[in-house]
Formats: sequence, structure tokens, C-alpha cells
Amino acid sequence: MPLYEFEHAIPLQEPEKQAIAHGITEFHANTFHAPRYIVNCRFIDVSHGPLSDTFVGGKRRQINRLFVTLRSGTGRTADQLRGLMDSVNAVWDEIVAGGGWERQLRSVYIKGCIDAAKEGGFHLPLPGYFAQWVKDNTVQFQRLAAEGDPDMVQLVEDIESRPEFQE
Repeated sequence: MPLYEFEHAIPLQEPEKQAIAHGITEFHANTFHAPRYIVNCRFIDVSHGPLSDTFVGGKRRQINRLFVTLRSGTGRTADQLRGLMDSVNAVWDEIVAGGGWERQLRSVYIKGCIDAAKEGGFHLPLPGYFAQWVKDNTVQFQRLAAEGDPDMVQLVEDIESRPEFQE
């Protein structure tokens, strides 16, 4: 949580996917003061096969689009959601767009339907409450990181480098 699911009708190379996931993760973590660890990106190739059956206005289209699933009931404003969509589009455009409409991210949809989340064995707080969650669980995160859990290693590094988690 959150989950950014890209349906791409054009081939994306691994470096492009890495760059998009990094850009989205940085944006989300910094904008919503959340650990990077919770940001999930998924890339689904819809260029052929049954997943390619997309119709827009009743006509078959092969388009690139993004579905963002966020926590519900968090009180994000319409301006924040528009900013999220514009920022995601900017990340895509910087890495992928160019060469015609086929390379554009044509649609972005935000769904707020994740009511609760648990990742890595920890119940996640609502957005806006990550600082306390980090404070309450840092010792456990450090123990799991020391045991070699790669997600917890990343989370501990994130905690140690972000001022909002140092209080």
C-alpha cells in the first residue's frame, strides 16, 4: 500500500521500470511523509493476449494507463489527488514519453479503497501517522534488518536518513 499498477501497451525496458518505480516511490514517500518501503509499483504488459482487450469509446485501443489504489478515509483533498496524478504523469513523461500518443500515459485513475494494510508482518497506520508507527516499531525493524530481511534493511536505512522519523 499504496499500489501503483501500470498497464503498458508499449514495451518497457527494465531500466525504465526501475526509474519509474524510483520516481513514484520518492514522490509518494516525500509528499505523504511515508516510508519508501510501503510504496508498491506493478507493471503489467497489456500489449498482446487477453489483457490487451481494452476499449475506449467503444473502440479497441492500446493505451498506457495507471491505476493507483490508496488508503480510503484519509481526507486527501481534490488538489492533493490532482497533484498526485500530475506528478505521476511527469515521472512517466520524463522516462518514457516522446514519439507520439502511443507512448503517453493516457489515463490515471485513483481508487481509495484500501481500508487496512499489513506489510512485512506490521499493521500499517493511516497516512499521517507514520512517524509514531516508526517510533513504536523501530526496535523490531532493526532486529529484522539484522537478521537479513531485505525489506527491513531498506526500511531502517530510510528511517535513519529521513528527518521526519528522527523525533
